[in-house]
Amino acid sequence: MEQVEENFYFINDQKIPTEQNALFDELEGKNIYEVIRVQQGIPLFLEDHLERFRASAVATGLQLNDSDTVLTKRIYHLVSLNHVVNKNIKLILNATKGLLIFFTTSIYPPQDYYLNGMHTTLLKLERTDPNVKVLRTDYQKAVLAERKKQRAHEVLLVDQTDHVTEGSRSNLFIVKNNILYTSPAKNVLLGIVRKKTLELCTNLNFTVREETIAVSKLPEIDGAFITGTGNNILPINSIGELPLHSTTNSIIKTLMTEYAHLVETYIIEHQPTHL
Repeated sequence: MEQVEENFYFINDQKIPTEQNALFDELEGKNIYEVIRVQQGIPLFLEDHLERFRASAVATGLQLNDSDTVLTKRIYHLVSLNHVVNKNIKLILNATKGLLIFFTTSIYPPQDYYLNGMHTTLLKLERTDPNVKVLRTDYQKAVLAERKKQRAHEVLLVDQTDHVTEGSRSNLFIVKNNILYTSPAKNVLLGIVRKKTLELCTNLNFTVREETIAVSKLPEIDGAFITGTGNNILPINSIGELPLHSTTNSIIKTLMTEYAHLVETYIIEHQPTHL
């Protein structure tokens, strides 16, 4: 069952007390979802998230009737109702129940991970449809089990050709000889932070190649990081037994700084009084 937190959530346009959550046991059939990070009371990059959510609805044949303007007002209203400052909002569109918007359990990396990097591990596993966020309990169980077994913050997925593609809940960037490598868009989930990182790379004149790296070539890389709603840009200090020096890499350090500035600017420009 979904973890529904805070005082209220929405079923379509109806405000519901969180203790009345039996509906979440009845989400049978087709579902798509989207997770949006609320930071300093602002849903980050909301327009991009809604665009991706709407694309997932079209791809799966689900009907999303509300406009982006209506959804934006509803999401900001939910933030205000619950007096939330920092937490994730989740949207689920169900074929029979409609649209649910609620606050969910949010576990963010400790500050130490941003300063010193975090541990990851490899797992041979691929998403069946990476560009659509469909709820899949079998996939989630396999990833959670491996993460716990290896005591890793993230699991990096390996495809059938033994190339590293992405994180289980994140996108992966690898730095080698001052070039950034990330998987081709058609092969991975199109993360919002990935999108913003690529835009930063363009602005900073960093070279990016949409290519995967073979597992056998990982010892040759200079650093790596993941991007994601709950992680922002998070450096990797180890992949299995392989140590990395990501936190001292100049490209990664610059991107982390510039992304933080981007978030700060977005928050200032999207205060409710400015909308």
